[in-house]
Amino acid sequence: MTTLKSKSGKVDFGLKPAWQLPHGIQACVTTVTEPGNLAAHVADDPANVIRHRRQLQRGLELPSAPKWLAQYHSSIAVAAENNDAGCRADAIWATQAKSVCAVLTADCLPILLCSDNGQTIAAIQAGWRGLAGGIITNTLQQLPQSAECFRAYIGPAISQAFFEVGDDVRDAFLTQGIVDSSSFAPRIAGKWLADLPLLAERLLTRAGVKEVTLSGLCTYSDERFYSYRRDPNCGRLATLIWKI
Repeated sequence: MTTLKSKSGKVDFGLKPAWQLPHGIQACVTTVTEPGNLAAHVADDPANVIRHRRQLQRGLELPSAPKWLAQYHSSIAVAAENNDAGCRADAIWATQAKSVCAVLTADCLPILLCSDNGQTIAAIQAGWRGLAGGIITNTLQQLPQSAECFRAYIGPAISQAFFEVGDDVRDAFLTQGIVDSSSFAPRIAGKWLADLPLLAERLLTRAGVKEVTLSGLCTYSDERFYSYRRDPNCGRLATLIWKI
């Protein structure tokens, strides 16, 4: 990932995914310093969150304000055009010009989708509950083009080395046919190291998405990012995709 410059070239802000996008589409991942916490539901001064969100929009020269979701680890996806900011969902998609789709994470997976022609964009927040509950399939089924028309980007998230889970998490994926020693590495009795990015990649591929790019970045070990497992009192980073 590289530092992202604004359209004017004057501002360096956030990180640009190493992901091929069609003309007129941009994407970004924020960090703990650029601009800082963007979530209103954590232990942060609301004034700080408002300031950081304004800095984000100004720093990236976003064409409109993101419609921030009230995320709750669901499998719900919504269309930006038909919903107001603050609606309860964990994925948002758009087709209109100047739309901005964004999700907030701190170890969970941020997944971006873009159609090959740039007509449709989407952002998904997926922890293990969302993945097991079908957030990827639910989102793709709502989009106006088939899954084969989309490319996906899986952003910074907790890596397998630091994501220890119990049998309950592994069991939630058993019926989906994507569990093996690669996706769930045995650790001690009843404990596994789960590879969320790999699970998401397999689900995207099985759904028909032909091109999946993984960031390879770990939120737990890379202090540029917030990590709930590293610090339960942390903020949230944003992963965004927008139409210029």
